[in-house]
Amino acid sequence: LSASERVLIMREKLQMPIAWAEELGIKLLLETHGPVTDNLGLMGDLLDKLGHEKTVGVCLDTGNCWLGGGDPFAYIKTFGQRIGHVHWKDMPAAMEKHRGKVFGCGMALIPLGDGVIGIEGVVNALTQIKTDVATTLEIAGFEAVQESAKRLKAWAR
Repeated sequence: LSASERVLIMREKLQMPIAWAEELGIKLLLETHGPVTDNLGLMGDLLDKLGHEKTVGVCLDTGNCWLGGGDPFAYIKTFGQRIGHVHWKDMPAAMEKHRGKVFGCGMALIPLGDGVIGIEGVVNALTQIKTDVATTLEIAGFEAVQESAKRLKAWAR
């Protein structure tokens, strides 16, 4: 499918969930997790075409965004106030060869700050524009989760 066809299909498929979200008074967040949502321009196009700015926002997955070829800093700059949730994960340098070719990954295996994304800077950029963002650590392994939580708290101060 072409990029415009992908945006059209997503727009069509999201009409009913948007209607339900509005009826229930909840927010629908589109996660960076694919060729449309990991592309800043296409995500912007999709959000513009969907409308419903008070109902439809963004779930920024730092690892998925970066792996899919996106830039978490650009997402914060462009969609800052629409970001309602962040999935935190960092990517090791070994993943650079897959960047822009793989869309989405499960859990990160390294602590935040040990990879190539620049997570401390992402935290700082996000806290400069918004302080009330729900977050999830998508990291496997007790030690990696423990270190990530410690670092995230320190960076968010």
